[in-house]
Amino acid sequence: MSGIPASAEAARPSTARTPLVPVHRDLLADMLTPVRAYALLCAPDSPGFLLESVEGGERLARYSFIGHQPVPLELAEGDPLPALRQVARERVVDAAGMPRFLGGAVGYLGWESAGHFERLPQAAGPGPPLPESAFLRAESLAVFDHVLQRLRLITLHRPDQEDRSAAVHRLDEMEAKLAAEPPLPPAKPTAVQEAWISNLGQERYERLVAAARAHILAGDAFQVVLSQRFRKPLAARPFDVYRCLRGVNPSPYMFFVAFGGGRYIVGTSPEVLVRVEAGEITTRPLAGTRRRDLDPAHDDALERELLADQKERAEHVMLVDLGRNDVGRVAAPGSVRVSRLMEVERYSHVMHISSTVTGRLATGKDSLAAVRATFPAGTLSGAPKIRAMEIIAELEPERRGPYGGALGYVGFGGNLDLAITLRSIVIADGIAYVQSGAGIVADSEPAREHQETLDKAGAMFAAVERAEAMP
Repeated sequence: MSGIPASAEAARPSTARTPLVPVHRDLLADMLTPVRAYALLCAPDSPGFLLESVEGGERLARYSFIGHQPVPLELAEGDPLPALRQVARERVVDAAGMPRFLGGAVGYLGWESAGHFERLPQAAGPGPPLPESAFLRAESLAVFDHVLQRLRLITLHRPDQEDRSAAVHRLDEMEAKLAAEPPLPPAKPTAVQEAWISNLGQERYERLVAAARAHILAGDAFQVVLSQRFRKPLAARPFDVYRCLRGVNPSPYMFFVAFGGGRYIVGTSPEVLVRVEAGEITTRPLAGTRRRDLDPAHDDALERELLADQKERAEHVMLVDLGRNDVGRVAAPGSVRVSRLMEVERYSHVMHISSTVTGRLATGKDSLAAVRATFPAGTLSGAPKIRAMEIIAELEPERRGPYGGALGYVGFGGNLDLAITLRSIVIADGIAYVQSGAGIVADSEPAREHQETLDKAGAMFAAVERAEAMP
């Protein structure tokens, strides 16, 4: 089971083989934003999602997706991939000219899902009070095309099960909601604003860094990513947290997913775990970071400094090799290539070294096999991946939950796009959780690594603070 309460009946993986047919309607979107559209289409605390692209240009950020009245997808206990594979096998016809995602499953794979793909130990303590994985099934979407400045309303129907007029009625309902005045926001939670509390604290985190370095010096691993989790009662509306976060730290992957029952994941991620589109696999390791500077000349100097940093280059190349190996597990022989190597991508607050690894799915492999091969990202585990994850389970006292896993969509027909779940806020039962980590290597300084986790969590802390100050 998904474990997510909802007022709507859970959707069981469909065994129907009748193709889905999209029915759509285009609206001019030059005066409507994805944030406003979500507020108009989705009731507070009802299941819904907004997958929004804020930065990155057409290559990364063309579309934003809003789910209209999705329902929880029922997952079997254990491995979540079989239910997602059934979603991916449902066919959509007459989809020429449509966006790459027309409907399917939207949600997350938690870090501990890797235990279904490899034999791995788990941390002893519990993570945030969410299921290991959870997805919503969506058959009606509002899709923003940021290149064409167009909003396309899409709903799917099976001609042998309903008349086309029923699908048109769903489009009418969506258009009417978008034309209405926005509803009054729900009352703010009454929680007293409190400080963030770490599950480790600085002294204990630094001891774990020393323990990870001991493993590395013993030859057990090259890098281990150690994280800590912060929590506090949330005195803000979850959607206000998202609104503030998109301003504080915009990114190619922005997400607000409401699962119902007071459970949300709000976040931003610059990094894709894996994308599969028409059989083409893409993964994009990001490693190596500098803060942006307002002075263009100094900004250019920081880019040159980043590319000249031998430590940053060595870590990045290690992760590119890991990405090639992961893609190669499911790609056709000879198809794996590094199409972009060590390019600097600039975002609002930081710049990263980025590379792109691609491959073609091998005969007999599907897009979910690519998820299994690449999950989780080496940038959140370390390398070698399996041994690094074993060390993480030994040292971190609690399960990670959504942090370090993947969030995005698995579409009908098999396309998928999953971002790494980092720079995110989990909200459950009125408590906000933020988790951040640092990559530990042989010459890591414990105090600096602890400060890095605070720096990475800073955008989420700032977003919550701003949201709590809103009326």
